Amino acid sequence: MENYWDEFEYSKLKLIMHKEKVDSILNMKKGIIGMDELFPISVEMHLTDCCNLRCEWCTDKELRKNGATMHYEDVTSLLLEMKNHKTGVTIEGGGEPTLHPRFCDIARFGKENDVDLGLITNGTNDISNCISAFKWVRISLDSSNAKEYIGEKGVDKFDLVLDNIKKLCEKRNPKETFVGVGYVLTKRNQKSLLEVIDILDALGVDYIYLRPVEEAPDIKPSMESLLDLRKLLAEFTKDKRIRYMLTIADRVVDENAGLPCFAHTLTSIIHANGDVALCEKRRQDPIILGNICNASFEEIWKSDYHKEISRKLLDPCSQKGCATCRITGFNMILEQLSKVHTDKFI
Repeated sequence: MENYWDEFEYSKLKLIMHKEKVDSILNMKKGIIGMDELFPISVEMHLTDCCNLRCEWCTDKELRKNGATMHYEDVTSLLLEMKNHKTGVTIEGGGEPTLHPRFCDIARFGKENDVDLGLITNGTNDISNCISAFKWVRISLDSSNAKEYIGEKGVDKFDLVLDNIKKLCEKRNPKETFVGVGYVLTKRNQKSLLEVIDILDALGVDYIYLRPVEEAPDIKPSMESLLDLRKLLAEFTKDKRIRYMLTIADRVVDENAGLPCFAHTLTSIIHANGDVALCEKRRQDPIILGNICNASFEEIWKSDYHKEISRKLLDPCSQKGCATCRITGFNMILEQLSKVHTDKFI
């Protein structure tokens, strides 16, 4: 089977495809406009805070205490709103999204209405019958064998997840839906990594996405071990179908590298209780813009409160205490772009 997934090399370069958005962000940074009001390029939507695993290092433990599940009507209304603004929707945690009682109905609604959907799931439920609704699916495996899975996840479902991954790969159209595996690296789960990559390659998985565990310094791999792993993976996968991503740079830098957070409008998080959060890494200072049970996303996104928050985030000191965040990498790029002197020359 040919692997059509090759987007790992230019994930940050996707910004080029959103020139109007980039211009709006840079104009906000320059003070030309007060806030970037354009909709996010993509949003993360939490269908439910319920989960069937017990990951020791879960970053959504506090959210899971809510026990919230989003109403079907609120989900479909949001999907249509995002579709109208050409915003992609990643369906994922707080909890395990496939536990939503109408998960398959939501997937079908998205497909029927041409909503760009992605999915992050723990893979414990077989959702192969609605795989065609998604442009990509990533299964959080985080272990190389059944013993490691129990240690990382607290339950014995490793073989079940592999079986469900096999079903997804068999039923999807590889040109229309990419299937990847997520792997949170700890000091405990690297010993048999190459063996599981071989297994995933045989199943038809397109890529494995590896990143160091967040907010668990006692089990976080060292920078040296991560760099060594990247060299090992480059050699090990060079003749294989499966690709790999090993995110290091913006996953070990905290407090947004001391930069203003002017890339915060690239995305947003909608929690299962309806709260619209600007970022989930601000443990010290959570920012909730509003709730979709009380207003539309557009009303919340263009609110005076959001404008106030945007001004606040342009102060580099406002990121003190922020955890490592994937938006940091985009802030680094946009910071460089904003300082280019010879922009009329290639």
